[in-house]
Amino acid sequence: MKRNIYFLAMLATLALISSCGTDYKKTKSGLVYKIFHQGKSSDPLAQNNDILKYNIIEKLNDSVLVTSYGKMPGYSQLSTVNIPSYSPVEIFPLLRKGDSAVIVFSMDSLMKTGVAQQQFPTAKKGDKLTLTYKILNVFHNDSTARADANIEQAKDQPRQQKEMEEQMAKREKAEKEQREKDEAEWRKSGEIDKELNAMEKYLAAKKIPALKTGKGTYVLIKDPGNGPAAQDGKWITVKYNGKRLENDSSFQASTYTFQLGKGGVIQGWNEGIRLFKKGGKGTLYIPGFLAFGKTPTPGSPFKEFDPVIFDVEIMDVKDTQ
Repeated sequence: MKRNIYFLAMLATLALISSCGTDYKKTKSGLVYKIFHQGKSSDPLAQNNDILKYNIIEKLNDSVLVTSYGKMPGYSQLSTVNIPSYSPVEIFPLLRKGDSAVIVFSMDSLMKTGVAQQQFPTAKKGDKLTLTYKILNVFHNDSTARADANIEQAKDQPRQQKEMEEQMAKREKAEKEQREKDEAEWRKSGEIDKELNAMEKYLAAKKIPALKTGKGTYVLIKDPGNGPAAQDGKWITVKYNGKRLENDSSFQASTYTFQLGKGGVIQGWNEGIRLFKKGGKGTLYIPGFLAFGKTPTPGSPFKEFDPVIFDVEIMDVKDTQ
């Protein structure tokens, strides 16, 4: 349905442009534009401090970069004081509810302002940036515009949620593929076997009866807990104290909430936290390849493949964030 909405919007835009000739105008700054007066002539033009509600299609040459069709519309408050040059704001005072406008930017001119390099890094000289606006409404006070925006936000919330979930799934897939690639390389080099042997020797020397789970996270369960189980997809709140295994020195103690099995934490947490329920307490002994890996975050206290220890307490387990 959303693809159909977008497709029809594009067809309408192309028909609008082609049917009205090429009699474009220029602002004083050189901005090329054409306005299609489709609103009621009795409606006032946008004034200072009015809020314009609009749909927009942004294209670089023939490639669509951004469209609001099928999504939440845009809102912009018009200020006629010190209107920036070579900006869509230059023509906003010429628009009323129902009007459409096509604005064509020269990438050569945008490059002189520095905007092109920041917002369109792939653009080159000679390219054209086209913005097509459809003015859905013009509000004369902020409260009315906010109320309308709240309605649009509520309508768009399911789409935003779906888009966020798709982005998270894409990120998780990429992280999983990279992790599997790294682990295959480390296993081939003998790094993983070396770390597992070292961890087992450490635990034996300390007489710590930790259980191995997953790919090599060792868990000492002091209290399994008696509430809801920590399962993949659940939102888990963990109180923790993180320590480097090398010298048992604490590097961070805090509380953190995350969705189990969905990324956002080191792999050792995803493996070890699964053995607890709400109220559970214990300690995770995590080899470096399941912690911060070969390339820890710059500025962190960790060395390459640094093994870590986490004392954890499962404060809460919920279905939703």
